Amino acid sequence: MSEAGPHGEIPVIDLEPFATGADVGSPEARDTAARLDVVLRDVGFLTVVGHGVTTEVRQAFFDMIRRFFGQPEEKKQEIAISNSPYHRGYGGFAAETLEGAIGAQDEDTVGTFLAGDMKETLDFAVDHALDHPEVVAGTPLHGPNQYPDIPGFRQVWETYRAAITEAAVRMQRALAVALGLDAEFFISQPGETMYHLRMIHYPPMDRLTPEPGQMGCGAHTDYGTLTVLADDGIGGLQVRQRNGEWTDVDVPDGHLVVNLGDLMAIWTNGRWVSNPHRVVNPPNQDRYSSPLFVTPPYHLRIEALESCLADGEQPTHEPLISGEYLVGRFDGTHSYRNEMLEQHNSVAQPSQ
Repeated sequence: MSEAGPHGEIPVIDLEPFATGADVGSPEARDTAARLDVVLRDVGFLTVVGHGVTTEVRQAFFDMIRRFFGQPEEKKQEIAISNSPYHRGYGGFAAETLEGAIGAQDEDTVGTFLAGDMKETLDFAVDHALDHPEVVAGTPLHGPNQYPDIPGFRQVWETYRAAITEAAVRMQRALAVALGLDAEFFISQPGETMYHLRMIHYPPMDRLTPEPGQMGCGAHTDYGTLTVLADDGIGGLQVRQRNGEWTDVDVPDGHLVVNLGDLMAIWTNGRWVSNPHRVVNPPNQDRYSSPLFVTPPYHLRIEALESCLADGEQPTHEPLISGEYLVGRFDGTHSYRNEMLEQHNSVAQPSQ
């Protein structure tokens, strides 16, 4: 476990002291939380161990990711995200435009760059039955998932989702303790935390014909409180430090990447950083990754925590509603939700 290292190194934190059932008041937990606070004041990215995701569970999940994306395009399109009223399903190449989508800290930049990302995705969230109260009420982003017709997929997905959600819960406890709050503060907010689990495939750059500035995933900040990412170790993820320099994020075997999102930066009044990041498609090989995006309950009002405001200090951002903000970010970056992007990206599909 280390604090922020020299030359833009990404620090490592052990989340084991915050496992479900652990004593979060232990000296180990307090020490980890204190070092986490130091890290997040400087850079909103780190890698974590002690996250609870076993090698076997992770490997089975990534095998299923490769199996899904290896299908013919028409098969993947059977569960297209544009078919879902709940923002769940398959998104093809150039269907999402993240370049320049910096978000709440610089709202005018969202969606101003129109080079669709050179990746394909499969999005899931909490699987709500149609009689769930939020679904009945018509709350956006609440509803059933679309699953591919692949034997064993659902079981593998559910096993991995449970494990990666536990990792996110451990991180949320660590963040709360680092801020001097009750360990369950972020987990126990009224309503249901939104967990969006995504599968991503980045094809090799030598198989693509990009537009100027087009890459696997354009520069952006994440939307919610935190993101927990697993990848295949190929590389390509880059984070922008506060000094403006882009740093490669190398993920050691068995580690997960964690970064903070816009809503956590607002909650902490800028004490912690929501760093812009991007992905460059690697040459000669496919890259696969899977982020779990954590967003507070849909109806929750997000505003600066009193503990993050000095005497007389004013919040740097107006309060906002968690789910409304998330919907706005999706509307600004997904072609199927945005006519301007749809028109542009219909003629900007990468050659494979």
